[in-house]
Amino acid sequence: MTASERNSRVSRWIAARANSVIAASLLITALLAVPFLTMQPDESASQEPAGAVFDARDKIEDEFASSVFSTFLVVEDRDGDLLTADSLRALLAAEESLRNHPELGPTLFTYFDTDELTEVVGIQSIADLVDRRLPGGLANATDESIKQVVGGLIAERGPTELGLSAQTELDADGQPVSPAILVPVLSDDTVLGFGAGGVRLGTDTAPEEYSREVLEVIRAGETSYQAWGVAIDVNLTAAEQGEVAGPFIGFTILAVLLIVGLTFRSYWVLAVTGAALSALIIWLQGISNLIGFKDDLILSLIVPIAMISFGVDFAFHAVGRYKEQRLAGYTPRRAFGTGIAAVSGALVLALASDSAAFLSNSSAGIESIVQFGIGAAVALVAAFLLLGIVTPLAVMKIEDKVGLPIQTRTRRFLAINGAGFAAAAAMTSVLLSVFILPVGGLIALATYIVVFLLLPYRFAAAGAENVEIPQAEPGRGTKLIGEVITRITRMRRIVLPAVAVITVIAVSFMVRVESEFDVKDFFSADTDFVVSLDKLDEHGGEQAGEPADILVDADLTDPAALQATARFAAAVRSLDSDRFARTDEGTIDLQGGVLDVIDEVWQSDVALAAAPVPLTDNDADGLPDTTEQLTALYAFTRQAGVPFDAQNVTLTPDNVRTVLSADSATRMQLQIPGSREVATISAAKDTLQPLVAQLESDLQAIDAESAVTLTGGPIVRQESLDGVQRALQISLPIAVVLCLIIASVFMRSVRYGIVSVIPILIVVSWLYAFMYLFGYSINLVTATIGAVSIGIGIDFAIHFAMRYREELGRTGSRDEAVRSAGEGTGVALVASAVSSMIGFAILAFAPMPLFASYGFLTAIMIGMAGAASLLVLPSLLMAITKDRPHVSGGLTNEAEEAAA
Repeated sequence: MTASERNSRVSRWIAARANSVIAASLLITALLAVPFLTMQPDESASQEPAGAVFDARDKIEDEFASSVFSTFLVVEDRDGDLLTADSLRALLAAEESLRNHPELGPTLFTYFDTDELTEVVGIQSIADLVDRRLPGGLANATDESIKQVVGGLIAERGPTELGLSAQTELDADGQPVSPAILVPVLSDDTVLGFGAGGVRLGTDTAPEEYSREVLEVIRAGETSYQAWGVAIDVNLTAAEQGEVAGPFIGFTILAVLLIVGLTFRSYWVLAVTGAALSALIIWLQGISNLIGFKDDLILSLIVPIAMISFGVDFAFHAVGRYKEQRLAGYTPRRAFGTGIAAVSGALVLALASDSAAFLSNSSAGIESIVQFGIGAAVALVAAFLLLGIVTPLAVMKIEDKVGLPIQTRTRRFLAINGAGFAAAAAMTSVLLSVFILPVGGLIALATYIVVFLLLPYRFAAAGAENVEIPQAEPGRGTKLIGEVITRITRMRRIVLPAVAVITVIAVSFMVRVESEFDVKDFFSADTDFVVSLDKLDEHGGEQAGEPADILVDADLTDPAALQATARFAAAVRSLDSDRFARTDEGTIDLQGGVLDVIDEVWQSDVALAAAPVPLTDNDADGLPDTTEQLTALYAFTRQAGVPFDAQNVTLTPDNVRTVLSADSATRMQLQIPGSREVATISAAKDTLQPLVAQLESDLQAIDAESAVTLTGGPIVRQESLDGVQRALQISLPIAVVLCLIIASVFMRSVRYGIVSVIPILIVVSWLYAFMYLFGYSINLVTATIGAVSIGIGIDFAIHFAMRYREELGRTGSRDEAVRSAGEGTGVALVASAVSSMIGFAILAFAPMPLFASYGFLTAIMIGMAGAASLLVLPSLLMAITKDRPHVSGGLTNEAEEAAA
């Protein structure tokens, strides 16, 4: 039995059991609705690779966790100078409102300020300091008196310790002018119970909601100033931005469905495709939940959006081939048998190669990307079944029963308007399922099936004429596509070298695309989250930045290890680099961890007297002399802190435990200004790494198990981006090789396999060259477009190559094969590409840059894939084949009759 005869037998079997197949698909949808609704993941997938940087970050969160939760604020004056009576009075009143707040006040952290010799509840800003120093407080202060006090404070402590903006300067009268301050609000996490880990994407939103409440109280008095919480609400912002982007994703689906309806000029094709796309979301999410996938932005948002393109492509080719046979005059059942039998090979090959391309991401070693690859492969299988098989089958079943409707004006009006409403209803179902309320999406799908399929089906069946469609010639547009493709192949001696030159140039740009992360690539520039970071960069200057940690995991009870650590700290502080925040004295602002604790002990007679053993420093290096002294000191300060007097402490036990672990490891910290730029992080890392490596070498000479690791937010982020880039470098070649092997085996021809893969290489190189030229970078989201580009590229190429091969076997003429393939599969490819491009172009206008860039780049990529498959691939196929007169192939007459 030949492959065509086997395909005919399968398609005939499916057609004979249309009711059962459709019912089975509905039953599977209903069954998958259970995990879709009840097995929602409660954990987030990691977007990070494995490595020492991440292990060190986790150890810091576990073993150096603080019981103080911080909400960091930037307070900026509306008129450019916060050091005025009106502004400071308003800020002080807002602080008092926070302390007296019935819900927030009891959660604030109370500590003793050894400089001010006073107890502080939650927040202490320049307003508090000035208020204490003025005889009548801020209530009766003038701008001049405030300036005098602030001038004295700056001379006493320096602007950085006071939290004054880096833009602080002296006016013409020599008085300080500061447009903003940076101030933390400290809360007691033993009351709040947020735990370690801080605020980052994928974590609980409770800390973010709390910080927003704190911010709103401070903002309540902002008639003269503005306030922002610095990076306090990444998850809430992501959710809000997703909701704003939701309508644009909806319009993408709406546009795609309307183009499907216009292309086939069929209400039924649009209505069935809409139901299939809605069901596809339930299949994807239901199976993902059954497998146990974790919650993830890419899996829950990017994969469903990507599957719109793949699903519609399956529908265009399957329904398109069915419609070709209908135009040839076949009955619906016979058209399904011959059409699906002819296209099924290409559909299966496309499914296999696309799935292999996505599954290659399983090699990434990053949980989020691994889930993306597997989830996309699962979605492809679902899309193949629902849109490649069930959709044309349902259209066949409807047309077999309904036949040709009597074309009255009323029926035409109902069909056009019904198509619009059906597309809008399908859009609503998908949006509810993905973004808003899953159970609402399920109800919307059930309602959709009843209102837009079952009821119209009964209505149309009552007044239809069941007649054959007369055989029709291809339309003008169809002939034009075939003619254009044919003419281009005749210029292949010009086209192919030109494409080769362009691709070589593109590769030279492709390799220059950099990995980069900036919140502006994810969130709108006008969100508080982004604005707060802009304000931090503006007012923090060289005195503030994003914290980076140095974990010294060694036995620091050994005096030699502690001395090595001290030499390292001194070397860091004396670095001649502008990559790190500096103190007012000009040295790099390194928080020395256990070294700072020891320094505070030396400065406090009360602490020295309270130490469990006498501390000596015979070598005058500022460090206790013996292991016994260090062991006792560490245990004492972790338990009691560093005493200031009989009632108060300079450092609380919590302060000590955040820098000194139970096993005597220590955490140092410094800040990297401008860390939103990857180049800045790389330069800072390159500057520190030699010193880190030297310290690790020194410590390992004392204890081989010692380790020193540079970690923290900016370092973790860069390592994550490097991991994504490494994953691409591994997964893309694997995907190309797998597609080549699958195509070669399936078509039993290495030549056809190689030619079918060439468009992939063209699309990937063109896409990344475009990204480089237009300023796009590689991040976790744009990296997925590379995988999608391979899937789309091989999908388009396989459909055209298979159709060309079929037509060449039937006609024996390459020109006729190209023309026929262009008029058949070429039309489906153009329709699929145009519909997806328009849909994703709409998404490019979404206010959330994450979706906007994804939509725009995907639209560009689909256009490139279409161009490569329709303008380059036919010339390649002509180059590797010859005319074969008197040779017939494709479906034999017997197989065609069997399919009928």
